[in-house]
Amino acid sequence: MDILAQQVEIYQQLARLSADDEGIEQLARALAQYSGKAVLIQDKRLQYLAQIPAPELKNWADILDALQLSSYLPPELHDRKQAYLVAEPITQVFETCARLVMPIVTRKVARGYVSLLTRTPQFDARDRVAATQGALVAAMEMAKVKAVSVAEQKLRGDLIQAVLAQAISEADALGWAERAGFRKTGPFVALAMQWHGRDAPSIRRLETIVSGQIKRQRQRVLVTARENEIVAWYALTPERGIAEAEHFAQALLNLARAEFPKASLAIGIGRPVGTLRQLRASYHEAAQAMTLEQRLRHNKPQAYANLGVYRLLLPLTESNELRAFADQILGRLIVDERAGKTHLLETLRVYFACNGNVAQTAKQLYVHRNTLLYRLDRVREVGKLDLDDAETRLQLQLALRAHELTREQKT
Repeated sequence: MDILAQQVEIYQQLARLSADDEGIEQLARALAQYSGKAVLIQDKRLQYLAQIPAPELKNWADILDALQLSSYLPPELHDRKQAYLVAEPITQVFETCARLVMPIVTRKVARGYVSLLTRTPQFDARDRVAATQGALVAAMEMAKVKAVSVAEQKLRGDLIQAVLAQAISEADALGWAERAGFRKTGPFVALAMQWHGRDAPSIRRLETIVSGQIKRQRQRVLVTARENEIVAWYALTPERGIAEAEHFAQALLNLARAEFPKASLAIGIGRPVGTLRQLRASYHEAAQAMTLEQRLRHNKPQAYANLGVYRLLLPLTESNELRAFADQILGRLIVDERAGKTHLLETLRVYFACNGNVAQTAKQLYVHRNTLLYRLDRVREVGKLDLDDAETRLQLQLALRAHELTREQKT
């Protein structure tokens, strides 16, 4: 059979699977049966969508782990916007296997990769036809999946928008949630997240990170983009409660740091609620916690329930009163910090965080006990403060938080 006939044969076979909505998994099985090779189909982030092993590849788990690293892609495929120029499958030879890889291209951008794998680099014309035609049909399949995903995403986003705008009853929200595949019974919690700082990527990039995390972990999450922020609803399990959402948020932070190390991401988490309509209140709490993180830059998810006294101080940040209070109480300590002369403010913060325990404070600051005692004496002298007076200590702790909220941030 000549090459053209082979192309027609395999394309027709694969196209029938796509027309029958058999999915990526069946597409991979057909390629494996046709070529007699192991098959791996990956998305643009190298997460595998389907994988069919072969008996000869005993180290299949190790192969899967390795091929999820971008360093194992051929140089021609590193730039997804240039990968569409690759017209023929590329052969790669590794220590324990070889692969024939072809980009899955739609709209002149690589959306994923089809690979045939074997123990030794023995790929013939039939294998090349399989990889090429497999990538073409996989592109069609991924386009269908994308279209469905966009429709579902709009449905979920519209539900979130309707609840936040109080434009829907609880009964209608329950029906909408069922159609969106979201759990109808609580507890629920809302999350709000937003880039901040000068090196902030686009909101689309953040949406991609969140959607990828939901897909990988199959979380009970609805998500939508609103202007310059992402809003997510998380259906909690009663046993784990809000810790589940905090773990999810921390995973998002880790992914964002890995992909955009120069960017900063603020995530706020509201308090758990029992009904869908109550998620509006949880969202407003999450938004406040997110705003606080943008000011504090603690580089961790901020849960509204854990904000403590910050919940009282945050509404005052738009006025001059909070800054004036911090300046009045801390006075010269702030002036010295701005001039970079001393570490007295930081010493005071850690001292109070350690409940006035000198040994623990010195350990946290990595200084000798005598050095700490000298610094505390300087605090008393420079600030004219009595650290043994309970009222003074209370004012200082409030003033430190007020200063943290109102000081100018470095971008």
